[in-house]
Amino acid sequence: MSVVALHGFTGEGDDFAPLRSFLPSGLALRTPDWPGHGSRKGLRDLSAYSLAEHLRLISEAAESPQVTLLGYSMGGRLALHWAIAHPERVRRLILVGASPGLASPEEREERRLADATLAGFIRTRGLEAFFRYWHNQTFFQPMLGLPPETLGPILARRALNDPEGLALSLENVGTGTLPSLWHRLGEIRFPVDLVTGEHDAKFTRIAREMGRHLPKARLSVIEDAGHALHLERPADLAMLLEG
Repeated sequence: MSVVALHGFTGEGDDFAPLRSFLPSGLALRTPDWPGHGSRKGLRDLSAYSLAEHLRLISEAAESPQVTLLGYSMGGRLALHWAIAHPERVRRLILVGASPGLASPEEREERRLADATLAGFIRTRGLEAFFRYWHNQTFFQPMLGLPPETLGPILARRALNDPEGLALSLENVGTGTLPSLWHRLGEIRFPVDLVTGEHDAKFTRIAREMGRHLPKARLSVIEDAGHALHLERPADLAMLLEG
């Protein structure tokens, strides 16, 4: 079985390294980096930040005829776009703290403006100030409570991000920019696992609503966990991949 795991905003493919130690040896795990992140953090060409390019990167990583697609947060939103475009390629979809976007044009425009403001903040104030704000969100507190030997490498990777790359990512594939997929959830016929942390109230609420629209959905709420489940509870995600 082949699994393609897609990281979230400010992360990179290496964030899924803890998952590997809990997976069977025969399982192939591919973890591409998004434009503006990880190995692709220095990109400046706007075409690299298009939705089409992000979907191409998923196709490139999905070498098997059928894959299990795991997406976290931003990665989950992009995974959903790819899965709807290529339903025959998806064995199972696992969405961790993810959403199909914002339903109304008014909500999307409000979020687009907020993302543009945040992108400007990143450019002018830098990463240190940005992460003080970003990590102050309640659903990140369980991640920040990880042991220093676990948390240290995570924060060190994030500190190596390029401010311009993150800003371009927000502006081009942010929640307010991408089209809503709420109206297309009923088309999905493959199994979908919706996974959230107990302390991630926002995305648990969204997952419950998504479950009402998906024909084959299962919701798992992980106790005493927050938003970044792949970092906080990799063993729990591995169990879902084996199921």
